Amino acid sequence: MKLSQILAQVKIGYKLASDSITSGIEVEDIAIDSRLVKKNSVFFALPGKEKDGSEFIESAIKNGASLVISGQQELLVEFLKIFYTPLPANIYAITGTNGKTSTAEFTRQILEFLGKKSASIGTLGVTCEASIKEQLQNSSLTTPDIVSLYKNLHILKKNGVNDVAIEVSSIGLEQGRAAGLKFVAGAFTNFTRDHLDYHKSMEEYFRCKSLIFDQATSAVLNSDIPEFEKLKKICAEKNLNVIEYGRKACDLRLLDEKTFEFRGKKYHLELSTSGEFQIFNTLCALGNAISTNNLNETQLENLVKNFSNLHSAAGRMQLAGTSSNQAKIYIDFAHTPDALTNVLHLARKLTKSRVLVLFGCGGDRDKTKRPIMGKIASDLADLIIVTDDNPRSEKPEEIRAEILKSCNPKKTLEINDRKAAIKQAISLLKPNDILILAGKGHEKYQIIGTEKTEFDEEKIVKEFLV
Repeated sequence: MKLSQILAQVKIGYKLASDSITSGIEVEDIAIDSRLVKKNSVFFALPGKEKDGSEFIESAIKNGASLVISGQQELLVEFLKIFYTPLPANIYAITGTNGKTSTAEFTRQILEFLGKKSASIGTLGVTCEASIKEQLQNSSLTTPDIVSLYKNLHILKKNGVNDVAIEVSSIGLEQGRAAGLKFVAGAFTNFTRDHLDYHKSMEEYFRCKSLIFDQATSAVLNSDIPEFEKLKKICAEKNLNVIEYGRKACDLRLLDEKTFEFRGKKYHLELSTSGEFQIFNTLCALGNAISTNNLNETQLENLVKNFSNLHSAAGRMQLAGTSSNQAKIYIDFAHTPDALTNVLHLARKLTKSRVLVLFGCGGDRDKTKRPIMGKIASDLADLIIVTDDNPRSEKPEEIRAEILKSCNPKKTLEINDRKAAIKQAISLLKPNDILILAGKGHEKYQIIGTEKTEFDEEKIVKEFLV
């Protein structure tokens, strides 16, 4: 595409070093990472939290950049909207402290049940047909950087995908990683303590999450959370159609673990996944699907019959193995107080024997939740093993000490090496116990200092069960 064609469609003001600069320039790609620049890329040198893109201009030019644009985030969004077009018509955005990944994945599957070619984007990368996946750009972020997101959405659209569920984190929203996109639905799952290392206060954290509704045409809200009325008011001010789900909901009203009501009719709910939180994630995903599909009673009934085929996202209460004495080991991404509470309550329901939990807390992240999680583990588990998560640049022993402050020493072990801790935990399992390996979930690595090494808990569990 000619640069002149892009500039002709730009709707905001800009200034060029020379009017002749557009002459003959071909744009084949857009990049904000100089390492990804190739021939005929436009490189946007933007200020970042840790580095300034202007430091990498020379590198970008060496890699083949045909044009460098400095410090203009809004112009980047304009370029992306023009260059990466068309995009999928229906983008469903999900935010919330917990449940984003599961809800996005359930949304994708439910849309597939409706015969729509769909995808999901988030913590697990892009989930879609294998033939499309090899064309995509990978990201390790919950909400990918804005260029990767636009690029992948465009590739999905070119391959016939018109419905995409995306996770949008509070940090991603605040940093504008989904800027310029319109969401047919903005879903808000729940709101509990997390990311205070970044946002500094719960008020700021909530404000950033609520930014999702600036880009949405409808909202899907959890009626049972304390923030519901506040969220509903925000949506009313923006004239958004609201679909409620939960026990107190006017729309998708949960009557019990097997039944919900919608528009006066009751529907039977049969799920292969366990836990009340997964019921809520499923209803949220259904709310997303309803926002763009006017389903009659028969269509909705047929759709819900498929819910027994819904499968959990990787690392979400994932059964990693069963010991010879029928004790079960689950992997779960629970890394917040609320998520740890939910997963331990679920484990208690699944066994009449003991519940063991192994966890740590990430370094360079919210420190205030560490003693809270230690107290939760002490209250809800029979045996606690405190170990390392991803310590990053912090001293691992100091992280563990903060967790241990609130742990009952009579039922707590401290084992720094996570692999050794898993081995020890498995050796302690009695018949029908449940062991929860919490915190890392789908991650296949561990970060100690600046070194990132392979760490696949599923493989490790299988190794020690032999």
